[in-house]
This record gives sequence, C-alpha cells and structure tokens, in this order.
Amino acid sequence: MTWRKLTGGLAALLVLLALAACAVLVAGEAKRPPPPGLADPVLAAVDVPFVHRWSRATSHPLLAAAAIDIDGDGRDEVFLGGSDGQPDALIAWRDGKLVDIAAQAGIGDTEATYGALSLDLDGDGRVDLLTVGHAGLILWLNRNGRFERKPIAVKLPDDAVPMAVAAGDYDRDGHVDLYLSMFVAPKLFRSPVFNDPAHAKRNILLRNEGGLVFRDVTDAVTGGLQNTFTASFVDLDRDGWLDLVLAQNTGEAEILRNLGNGKFARLPLRTGFGFWMGLAFGDLHGDGNLDIFLSNAGNSIPAWLTKGDRRDEQKAAHEWLLLRNEGGMRFTDITMEAGVSGFGFGWGGFFEDINLDGVLDLLVAENYVKWPVHRLFKLPGKVLLGARGASPRFYTSSAGSNESYGHVPLIADLDGDGRNDILWANMDGRARAYLNRTEGRFLAVRLPDGPVSIGARVRLEGVRAPVRHVIAGEGLTSDRTAQFTIGVPQSGSALSGLVIEWPGGKVTRIANPQLNKTIVVDAP
Repeated sequence: MTWRKLTGGLAALLVLLALAACAVLVAGEAKRPPPPGLADPVLAAVDVPFVHRWSRATSHPLLAAAAIDIDGDGRDEVFLGGSDGQPDALIAWRDGKLVDIAAQAGIGDTEATYGALSLDLDGDGRVDLLTVGHAGLILWLNRNGRFERKPIAVKLPDDAVPMAVAAGDYDRDGHVDLYLSMFVAPKLFRSPVFNDPAHAKRNILLRNEGGLVFRDVTDAVTGGLQNTFTASFVDLDRDGWLDLVLAQNTGEAEILRNLGNGKFARLPLRTGFGFWMGLAFGDLHGDGNLDIFLSNAGNSIPAWLTKGDRRDEQKAAHEWLLLRNEGGMRFTDITMEAGVSGFGFGWGGFFEDINLDGVLDLLVAENYVKWPVHRLFKLPGKVLLGARGASPRFYTSSAGSNESYGHVPLIADLDGDGRNDILWANMDGRARAYLNRTEGRFLAVRLPDGPVSIGARVRLEGVRAPVRHVIAGEGLTSDRTAQFTIGVPQSGSALSGLVIEWPGGKVTRIANPQLNKTIVVDAP
C-alpha cells in the first residue's frame, strides 16, 4: 500500500468518525415525551418570503425580529433584519399569505440590523420601531403606515456595535428610557473569551430627557461585564421599579437591581461561566413573580472546546438555565427538575401558551451557524410543553419544527384570529412560520404598544392562569407582540374577570370577558 493511499484511508476514517460523533451529539439531546392528556398544539406551516443571507466577512450572523401592528388592525406585521448588503423586511398577512411590504412602508436599511423593538415613542397612537446595528440606533416614526427614518445620536464605543435595544421608564419620570446591549465588532470577535477586558464592550443606558432627547447615563454597574446579546427591563421584586437582566456572551448572567434613586446594584448571581444568549420571562408558578430562562451552548459542543481563557476556578456552565423567582430578589436553579436540561446549542426563547391549556410552554431556537456539526445535523428547535402541577415541568414536542440556524421563535398574531402564532427568525436561511390552529378556549388581550404598558400585569380572575407581564425587548434582539393569548381550560372554575394592573397603580377590570376574541384594552 502506498503512503498516499494510507493517508487517504486514514483521512476518510477520520471523516467517518467525525460524522459519527456528530450524529451521537445530535441524538444525545434529551427527549421527554409528554404524558397522556398533554396535547400538542395544532400548527399550520406557512411560507415566509424572507431569506437571511449572512455576510460573513463583515457582520455577526444574528438578526432583528420584532412584531409590530403598523395599522392597528389587530394583525401583527413582523420586522426582520437583513445582513450587510441585504434589505430589511416587513412581513405582513395579506390575502391569505405572508408578503414583504418593507418597500411600500419605506422601512429598513441595507446595513446589518441586529435588534429591533416596536413602541409608540412619539405618543401619536401609531406604533413606531427602533432598530440597532451597523447603522447605529435608528427610530422609524410611523406616519400612517409609512415610516420616517430618524437616527438617534449616541456615542458608541470604538470597535463595537449595538446588538439589542430594550425600553422601560427605569426612573419613573414619565419618559421611556433605553438600554443598548453592546457587542464587539465582527472583525474583532473571538469566542470563547471570558477574561479579556479589551474584548468586552460596555452597554449603554440612555435616559430620556423628554422630547426624544436621550442622554448617556451609563456607570460602572449598568455598563455590564461582558459582550451582551440582549437585556430586558423587568420588575423582578415587584417593588414598582424596573430592574435589568443581562444575557452575556461569556461570563455569568447578570441581574441589576433598581435601587429607586436612578442607580442599579449588581446582584450576586452564581450562574457559572457560560454562553448566555436567549432571555425569557414567565410566571411559571402562578405566584405573579417572573421566573427567568437563559439559553446556553448546551451539549452540542464538547466542553473542552469552550474553555477559552476561562480560569480553573471559574466554574463552567453549558446547560440552559431556569431560575425560580422566590421573591425578594432570591432565585433558585430549577433547570434539572423542570426538564429544561440536556439540550443543544440554544439561542432566543419565549414562554407562550401555544397549546391553549392554560400553562406556559417554552420555545427555544437552536443550532450554531459556525459549528460544523450543525451544518450536517441540525437540531429541530424546541417546543417544550408545560404541564400543570405544583412545579413546572416541560416535555418535548415535535410540533413547530425548525431545522435551521434558529435565531428566535418570535411570538405574533400574524392572521389576527386572536391565537398567537410562531415565526422562526433564522440566521443565514429562510424564516419559517406556523399559524396556530389549536382548538380550545382562550382569551386574547391586546394592550397599547407604548410606554404606558411597560411593566403592566395581566391576570385572570376565577381561573388558574399565569400572570402576564409586559416587557419591551425580550427573547434575543427581538420584541414579541403586544397581545397575550391566554388559554382557559374547560374544567375548573369559571372565568369571571380580566384585570390589568398598570404601572403607577391604576387598575382596569373587565367583568366576564368574552372568550375566543381579541379584547383591545385602552390605557387608563
């Protein structure tokens, strides 16, 4: 046998071994079939006219995804960001199909757009859009369905780009403030990097001075410790002040507690050093407290490949993370007992009652475009069904599969029937959508998509259901619909009331709300 034949045979053997290892990694994902009585949602696939084309040389592979009802008709349009050289898209339901109306709406850039957020910022009753990316921070003012582009001046760190934008009136002065999650520029990105201060770019807290004039008030705490994929303003301790939660690229997840005096304090949170990407919130225990989910690299990539510059004393974390909010800023890791462990590389996630049984489910996008394993064997994305009980427990479902480079499973009511649908925003591939056709009783509640709703709580009276919270910026560089679809079980007590608790203490109460239709609630 010649040396060339021998080396060729060894190379072929190594390729086969690598492929076998890939298959083992994919097959090793946890599978937890639902128990009897826990029904899959009925989801109907529908084509999406948008294919994200990642510009590898100049941009990160991520993209913006935001639900926005541009004309107030109760159907959500979806904004999707393009990569460098690719126009952004605005996907709308027209004549029984999804179409791209970005050109006629006059919205979008051709530089990479990483994050988006819908919000009526000028108070005219029409929902505007904020985008961040290589063009900076851009406000798109809604002028009766066409948009006016207005850049917002903010000094960005050198060699950094804004990845996501979140909104909330953190100082309760009546003006909505913004938080920009910052990331190192694509040409400088290295992963994994845990301990290089030059690689981490500070986040930016923008205080609204009124009249859409923003001032950078970032300090050592609100700047964060690492590159940050996404962040959210949420009231974790129910004291009326919006706290900040940060999902950081490498390091430990951060919670910044709002002290009520314009300052935040870093909460000691020993999550382990991981790759925290997606960020979702849900009242899983029915106690009104927001529990926290963060995605991670999971079991798709061997741990020895992700060591990077992490020191031995810095405990590694690869599993996804589910934290129970015990109240009083105390959190307990319930990942294993809730059945949220043993999965692959996760990106954006959302809690939503997809099968309309009155229990929150968890949806998580999967696969890493830079990991060769996922080029050959793609994970399907997770629709984890929540089961009713004293503590949350999730089970794998085959519904709503997304075997692509998933970014986030955006929640939006695409066709306006009151049932929230799923649009998988995908990196370097075609977006995929599923219309929710699940039969069952539900209550659809649509709040104003504006600053007045941020931090509002939506709860039902007479039936057991999770309390929903309005968050402006969640998932992964994304923003879900302003509509909540809440399943109402057939058995048990009768629904007697719908209650919206607004920030500031005002309450809207609707007695005997009508089921299976969308209730539009005006601000108090």
